[in-house]
Amino acid sequence: MKLSLPANISRLRKERSMTQEQLAEALGVTFASVSKWERGVSTPELNLIAEMADLFEVSIDALIGYAFRNNDKESTVARLKQYVHDRNGDDALSDVEKALRRYPNCFDVVYHSARIYRVRGLYQKNPAYSKKALALYQRACALIGQNEDPEVSEIFIRNTMAEIHLALGEYDKGLEILKRNNPCRLNHSVIGHTLASSCGDSESALPYLSIALLDLSASHLRIVMGYAAVYCKTGDYQNALALLDWALAFYPGLRKPGTRSYMDKSEAVLWALRADTLLSMDRKEEAISSLRRAKTVALHFDEAPNYDAANIRFVSYQTPITIFDDFGDTAILGVDGAIADCGKSKLSELWRRIRNEPNG
Repeated sequence: MKLSLPANISRLRKERSMTQEQLAEALGVTFASVSKWERGVSTPELNLIAEMADLFEVSIDALIGYAFRNNDKESTVARLKQYVHDRNGDDALSDVEKALRRYPNCFDVVYHSARIYRVRGLYQKNPAYSKKALALYQRACALIGQNEDPEVSEIFIRNTMAEIHLALGEYDKGLEILKRNNPCRLNHSVIGHTLASSCGDSESALPYLSIALLDLSASHLRIVMGYAAVYCKTGDYQNALALLDWALAFYPGLRKPGTRSYMDKSEAVLWALRADTLLSMDRKEEAISSLRRAKTVALHFDEAPNYDAANIRFVSYQTPITIFDDFGDTAILGVDGAIADCGKSKLSELWRRIRNEPNG
């Protein structure tokens, strides 16, 4: 609990245009005593605090700077959640320790206290705080049955502990946890990065990084298509176009020169979505150009379809990996489906016309 009696005495005295000597005379004390109070060197006795409160016409609570706080479990957890965003305020740590003493077996208190110590350890480069966070996260795992936050799981907590070990330079411990808690290849990117950058084991890192890159390409497409749908439904076509242009710039960098890959199908679909966006902005000629680009990319892939992940640049993996999608048997059918899903007759008519143009 942080009180502010020295500052409040000084402020209230000045608001009433009183000198330190005048306040001392009113209270029957020495000038030196008032000076020490305002500098925080000493504290006035309780009866003098009460006299000053009466003199300044404020409550004792207001004079000493005390604010009542509700310390029930819910209020305590709410305060801890706020402290997480304060990177350096060590005053919060005393409150954290009080909360842990008061509610030692409450998951929310233990978990959010761990988060606070983790942040302090990271930004203040304080290993002791990081170790404290690890101990608290371990206790939180034992209390996980109380957890009601769907975004928090034991795997999530374990992986957070792994990140702390990595930050402490304890790479073996961190990697062991990451590999044990890796559903759906969740930790491949972190494992690959750690092996390559911190452990100097490039050979072991490449398979993890390759799979992470393939997963990234799939996530990238889903995120872009989701955003595009949101922006188009809300009429925010400028953002939809900016997003699609950014996404389309992603593909050339992953294309191995002289090869075809499943990403060509994804690219063709995005060109079709770009045409839909441009048409909604009354930019018909640019929409036509995008549709022609969609057709060119799709036909190029369909000439020699290839779903081998090895045709993606940077991917290095000994076991063959085949990619599957739900766009249809061919890229051109994928574009057909994307156009149909847009449900716009003008777009469908333009595509029908362009699709039937001679190839050349």
